[in-house]
Amino acid sequence: MNFSAHRVQIKIEGFRIDRLLDKAMKCGLDLRSIKMISEIEVLCWVTPDDLKKLKKAAGALYKITEISHYGVEYRIKKFLKAPIKIIGVILVLALVISQSFFVKTIEVNGYKGIPETELRQCLAESGIREGTYIPKIDWAEAESHIYDVFPQITWVQLVYEGRKIFLNISESGNNLSTEELLPSSASKDRSYSNIVANRSGYIETISAYRGMILAEKGDYVEKGQVLISGYVPIQATVFEEGWPTEYFVKSKGEIWARVPYRLTFNQERYVKGSGTKENIVENKHEKSEKQIKEKVNQQIRQWAKEKLPENAQILNKDLNFSYKENIIEVSVTLEVRLQIGEEQEILIGQENSDSSGD
Repeated sequence: MNFSAHRVQIKIEGFRIDRLLDKAMKCGLDLRSIKMISEIEVLCWVTPDDLKKLKKAAGALYKITEISHYGVEYRIKKFLKAPIKIIGVILVLALVISQSFFVKTIEVNGYKGIPETELRQCLAESGIREGTYIPKIDWAEAESHIYDVFPQITWVQLVYEGRKIFLNISESGNNLSTEELLPSSASKDRSYSNIVANRSGYIETISAYRGMILAEKGDYVEKGQVLISGYVPIQATVFEEGWPTEYFVKSKGEIWARVPYRLTFNQERYVKGSGTKENIVENKHEKSEKQIKEKVNQQIRQWAKEKLPENAQILNKDLNFSYKENIIEVSVTLEVRLQIGEEQEILIGQENSDSSGD
């Protein structure tokens, strides 16, 4: 019997056990490790097949008791007889293996002037967060995005060990020169920026994914006004000389506003009726208010199609008619809900720079 083979330890009880053992040996049964416990008790090892033959040879004269079973073969057979256990083990293994491919924790090191929360947000924008499927991460793109958002970062290392991701960075000094902060010709997209209003209107909602919000709901803002600043002042968390008091980012956010528009449309005052060329003038009649509104609504739709973005929504509309000799002048006041934020580069050291915190 080899180590992996199924083997059984048995106890044989009865008088003159030596006769049974002799009979077994003559029949070619493989009995191993025979041990006499007493004149009427014997322990030994035997294979399952030989055990069946031994029991047949023992008949009713001897009592044979199975004490224990050993061997890899036996354990596999026993395991295969329990399908629920198999399924359970498979599920556990699948769970353990699958979890090893997902991010469990993220550790950020080396930051000084940039808050850790901002760095984690930047990673999340690249799809790196707790629970992310590691093989799907685009490491080069994530590093590029970090450089893009924070140009003051001079070195980035993004690596993982097991299920833990490490972001290690190095920032340039707090007192950066204009040359360091302005984008180079080789990397023009690595610049700081504000989000400014591209139209005047009343703020409805404003949210910033990155940067500092400078307006509130209900505020009236002018075209060109900074709404989300890429200059963010911070309070030092340690008492150390030279600790950064601000950091710069490429702002990102969403601003919805109610924007008023005042338009003027003209249309024919009279509608020609039926008749001959001789009496066509007499058959003209003035447009009804319903006809005027139908026409101006058509004009408004055409104007909106040409002048407004697709996500714009006309909320309110006010019409005022002015009758002239042959035309009707319609003054229209519209209240339109639309996004008004657009990116504007921050030029450090310039008069319009946001580095003053305004």
